[in-house]
Amino acid sequence: MDLNQKIKQLREEKALSLSKLAETAGVSKAYLSQLENSVSKQPSAEILFKIASALGTTIADLLDKPVRVSSDNFLKLGEDEMPYGLRELINKRGKDLDIREEDVKMLMNIQYRGKHPKSIDDWEYVLRTIRLVVDEK
Repeated sequence: MDLNQKIKQLREEKALSLSKLAETAGVSKAYLSQLENSVSKQPSAEILFKIASALGTTIADLLDKPVRVSSDNFLKLGEDEMPYGLRELINKRGKDLDIREEDVKMLMNIQYRGKHPKSIDDWEYVLRTIRLVVDEK
C-alpha cells in the first residue's frame, strides 16, 4: 500500500477529518490533502513522524515496512540491518534512556541527506531532540 493510501486509510479508520488530522499533526490541511492524493512528493522524516504520532502509529507502519525482532534482540527493518551506532546506543544506554520499540522503529527511518547518524552520541542527540520537540507540544 502506498504512503498516501495508508495515511488516508488510517485517518478514516480513526474517524478523523482531514482538518483534525492536520491540526493534530501540525501540518497544513492543504499539504495533508496533497499527500493523500499523491500530489506532494515524499514528506520529510519530521512530517512523517508528526503524522504517524497524530495517527497513533509509527513511521514504519506508515511506510508499510515490516519490523521484526531478531534472535540477538535487535530490530530489523525490512532486510536492512539496524545501523551500528543505533544498536550500540540501545545496548549501552537503552535502559537509562528508556528506549522503547516504537522509538527504535522511528529512529531507523531517520536520515539526513540519505545517511543515518553514525555515532552513539549522534543517535542519542537525535532521540533527545525528537523527544524534546514532541514533549513541548
